[in-house]
Amino acid sequence: MLSPDDHIRPRRDVFAREFDGEIVLLDLAGGAYYGLDPLGSKVWRDTTEGRSIREVALDVLHEYDVEQDVLLNDLLSLANDWIEKGLVERVEP
Repeated sequence: MLSPDDHIRPRRDVFAREFDGEIVLLDLAGGAYYGLDPLGSKVWRDTTEGRSIREVALDVLHEYDVEQDVLLNDLLSLANDWIEKGLVERVEP
């Protein structure tokens, strides 16, 4: 399970492409693809470029009418879902 200060990166067999501001993920190993909404796409871009989940949450907090802890927990849940699906892996910063 990830913590707010963890960093993630895409697994080797996962490819991301952006279309109209949203990202589509292709998992070659698992044979599945996933579409990310605008927030999911931002989280994907920012975390896979080296930002922690906490840093991403703080960056988007002003865009949503939500408590900081709720947003952080939602983003952690999303990132943990990606881990479970084999789309990303935890890395040392």
